[in-house]
Amino acid sequence: MSAAQYENIRVVLAEPSSHLRSEIVALMHERGFRNVSATGNLAGVLNAVKSGEVDLLIGDTKLPEGDLSDVIHQIRHGKMGHNPFIVAITLLSSSDTTLVHKVMESGTDQIIVKPFNTEEIVGHIENLTHARKAFVVTTDYIGPNRRRQARPGTQEIPLIAVPNPLRSRMTGQISEHSLKRSIGAAQKIINEQKVIRHAYQIGWLMNQIGGTDEDASVNIPYEELNKHLQRLHFVATDIALRIRQTHYAHVAGLCMTMQNMADKIMKYGFDAGDIRMIKQLSRVIQSAFDEKRADVDEYRRNSEREANQNSKAGKKAKRV
Repeated sequence: MSAAQYENIRVVLAEPSSHLRSEIVALMHERGFRNVSATGNLAGVLNAVKSGEVDLLIGDTKLPEGDLSDVIHQIRHGKMGHNPFIVAITLLSSSDTTLVHKVMESGTDQIIVKPFNTEEIVGHIENLTHARKAFVVTTDYIGPNRRRQARPGTQEIPLIAVPNPLRSRMTGQISEHSLKRSIGAAQKIINEQKVIRHAYQIGWLMNQIGGTDEDASVNIPYEELNKHLQRLHFVATDIALRIRQTHYAHVAGLCMTMQNMADKIMKYGFDAGDIRMIKQLSRVIQSAFDEKRADVDEYRRNSEREANQNSKAGKKAKRV
């Protein structure tokens, strides 16, 4: 591959070892990379990501100011920067299983364990330029698909072809405007998949709490209940933020009601009416993702009446 093909790719290298950092930069310059920003700390990464000046991020997960994996996770989930599809290569100083699992869950494209031959990096870049893996979305994960097949008993999750800034910069066939448009289109698909996965997560959480039937039973200890309610609050909040840009925008109000109910229960405890209502909400939110709009519209009217009644007695609820 000619050196000229790499010159437009914007690279950020974050490596705490000045010696290794210099070696990688020298090799990349030799191979034709002309836009390489090298740093030994997290601040340089954050500045580049937030300003939209990075196509390829290479860095050690452990940096003086924090963990690069946390940054990649935020990028993938659209909470930092303007492009959640930055190509990421994470360097590890240890093959510890817990660390490797955390890095994989961040959504990075490639992991390289130290020590390594610096030539390996260029090989991985070439592979990611031409054969980047499709992304998958779960309630906790956005990133490359690492499974060869679905696990038995689990749902088959759609594969999403995402923009590849390396290939776009290398070929020069896609304009900056077209790249931004493709990023925006892929983000909409990601958001839609995210809210669908969250809807399934809500159903799972309600099954843990006591099922999705309309009774008011709770069959787990309070500490476990509180953990599930915190998770429910997070999922409902994230759905409410993402859902308005999807085909399921009509359920945004119900998700906000779920968020408020979970918040109220965590603050003031719960009574039978709270649990019954939150179970009903769970069932109807899930049905909405099967395009049962009539159920949603009918329940919205009923839930508004019940919410008004329950809110008056909110602070009087007793903890179980």
